[in-house]
Amino acid sequence: MNWQEERRRTLAAKAEQARLDQAAQTGTQIEFMKAKGEQAREDRRLSEKLKADQAKTRQDKREKDKADRKARWAGRRELARAHTVDLLIYGVAVVSFAMAAPAMAGYGHDVYASPMGRLLPLITELTMWAFAVAVLLSRTRTPERPVWGLQAGVWVFGAVAFGTNALHGISRGPDAAAIMGVVSVAGVVAHQLAIATPPKSRTQRRADRVRALAEAKAAAAARAAVRTAAARIDADGHSTLAYTPGTYEVRRGRLIAVTADPDAPGAPDAMDREIAALIDATVFGPRPAGPAETSGGDEPVNRGTVATQEDPRPPRPGDDPVPDRPAAKPARPRKRAEDDWAGGRVRRTYTQLRTELQNAIVAGDLDPDTASVNAVRRTLRCRKETARRLHAEFKPKD
Repeated sequence: MNWQEERRRTLAAKAEQARLDQAAQTGTQIEFMKAKGEQAREDRRLSEKLKADQAKTRQDKREKDKADRKARWAGRRELARAHTVDLLIYGVAVVSFAMAAPAMAGYGHDVYASPMGRLLPLITELTMWAFAVAVLLSRTRTPERPVWGLQAGVWVFGAVAFGTNALHGISRGPDAAAIMGVVSVAGVVAHQLAIATPPKSRTQRRADRVRALAEAKAAAAARAAVRTAAARIDADGHSTLAYTPGTYEVRRGRLIAVTADPDAPGAPDAMDREIAALIDATVFGPRPAGPAETSGGDEPVNRGTVATQEDPRPPRPGDDPVPDRPAAKPARPRKRAEDDWAGGRVRRTYTQLRTELQNAIVAGDLDPDTASVNAVRRTLRCRKETARRLHAEFKPKD
């Protein structure tokens, strides 16, 4: 290979390399132009999206403002619909005050011959309105407070306003006096009749009468309970009242018992004394039978009671000596075993009766599936109503 051939190959390689470089440069430019076009399109898309979002925001704001205005107007219409009478009455009141106050201001200036006389409407007009508003607020905020004093103030100062305005207009004739007097009190009268004292339906008046009767009877029962309550005095001399729970009728200021509370402890009776004596005998030991409890022989006879005629126990410390007492008369035999509970002398609470019935069921004396009300009554020796209640409570439910 000669040098000419070598030179041709070198030139060809350079030309190829130049062509490749030109192609690479052209491709780079094309890619750059494509990227620039994509960026421009993305910018336009973002700009359009931003404009759409702003337009949507403005549209949402306009719709929200429109909904708010609609809601406000609806609320105002609803408020006006609910207070139609109030708006009409207060409109009359404003017109009445606007007509009467300037006339009274001029009349006060003429009477007092001073600019301070123009304050006369504050006495004749504003004072009766202050009492009228006080009546309304008192009945709204504290319904239990009486308002007769405030109402008296309304009518007294209303009469003052009517008289003052009528006196002002009498110089122009009786018709002017009457009109000026009526105009001055028209707003207050309408306010007191329609707003401060709204009319009630027949059902409301009937309910108010029933409520008043119930409150009066409850107060009468409380007074009677205080009069008949027992006083409990402690060691320091402080006293408290003890009441007897139950159901009572109030008759002429007195309490008449209807049904006593079965869970309330009653007054001590014969059974309570026997229970106390049994507890005492259990603590201090049995007592020997007295002469009235023996039957001729040496064996004591069990009478079913723990009470004895004498107490042979040694005196305990602090006991006072007991003088000799005559022998007590022997107790009469009972006519029937149910005298204690049939006559109402034995008082057991409903809880005690329930416990006794449970013990009887556990012992097998009663079968709750087959026992009748009379069986419960005979077993517990209680009243029929109480036995029926216990039977209903312990009877198995189907």
